[in-house]
This record gives sequence, structure tokens and C-alpha cells, in this order.
Amino acid sequence: MRHLVTVVGPIGAGKSTIAALLARRAQAAGMTACPADLDDLAFAQRADLDLAELWRRAGVAHSALVRGWFDAGVDVVIAHGPFFESRSWESLLAAAPADSRHHHVLLRVTFEVALARVQSDPGRGRGARSVQAEFLRATHESFAGLIEGLPRIDIDVDTSASTADEVADRVFHLLELDALSTSCRTERQPG
Repeated sequence: MRHLVTVVGPIGAGKSTIAALLARRAQAAGMTACPADLDDLAFAQRADLDLAELWRRAGVAHSALVRGWFDAGVDVVIAHGPFFESRSWESLLAAAPADSRHHHVLLRVTFEVALARVQSDPGRGRGARSVQAEFLRATHESFAGLIEGLPRIDIDVDTSASTADEVADRVFHLLELDALSTSCRTERQPG
């Protein structure tokens, strides 16, 4: 059985960090896993585009990447990013094989904790909009208004008071991937 795990949340909630940690836990449990970051594809573009077109293109490329990982034989793809910006939910879910399970994870964080995280993140440049308090607050308010329109949420975690490892352990356990790892190993044994 293959799994598509989508991880959403506002900026600073820990989407990229948790996706990477979930992939490591899946690997340690004997599965193949790959995080797929929508932001990476959005910011890889070199064009003068308005934001809507930038995110739309990223969504198309991201869905193709997710499908490619499944076609390559990956057991677990952890797709993370602002799918509401790219309007790519449908194509993302369609990218998973018909017999795969879909798991939707919502990460929440307070604005204050998110601001501290993004401002201390060496991967974000000083000029990045995401480290500016006004921009970050606006994106958090915007995201709060979008939650009701998200696909069903299977796991809803506030990351504000937890370490990344604590959140990843909890999410991995709640996804029940740890229990499934034995069956993945069994299915791969020569028969």
C-alpha cells in the first residue's frame, strides 16, 4: 500500500521540517519515502509572473513530481506546501495511485512562535517577506480563513509548544505508518 501524506499549515508551522522528519521515520521503518515541497518548485521559477500564475505553475509541476515519485516506486510521498495558493488540491490528489491511502495533516502555530521561528531560520534571507511581521501576520490571518475549505483533516496538531521531533513522532504514530512498515517489508520479500 502506498501513501500520500499532505502537510499544510501557515508559514512557520513546521511543514518542511516535519515532512523531512516523517520521511526519515518511514525510511527507518523499512519504507521508501520522499518529501515533495511545493515552495521549492514555486521559487525555482525564473520569470516575471504575478503570484497567482507563479503558484499555478508550481502546482502543476508539483503534482507531476508527486506522481513521478509514485511511478518510481516510492511507498510514501509527503507533499507539503500552500496548496490553497496553487489551487492544486485536485491534481495533487489525482497524482496518487488509485489504490493509495491519503492522509491530510494540518499543522497550526501561534503567530508569535511562527515569527520567532522564521526570523531565526538561516535558510530564509533577511530580505525574505516571510520574516517580516506584517506579511507573516497577514498570511496567518488568510490561512485561518481557508481552513474550512481544506480537504478533510485527519490529524490536526498545534506545533507551538512542541519540538519538531515530538510533532513528527506523534504524526507518524497517528498516521499508523509504523504499524504498516512490517507489511511493506513483507510485500517486498521475494516470493
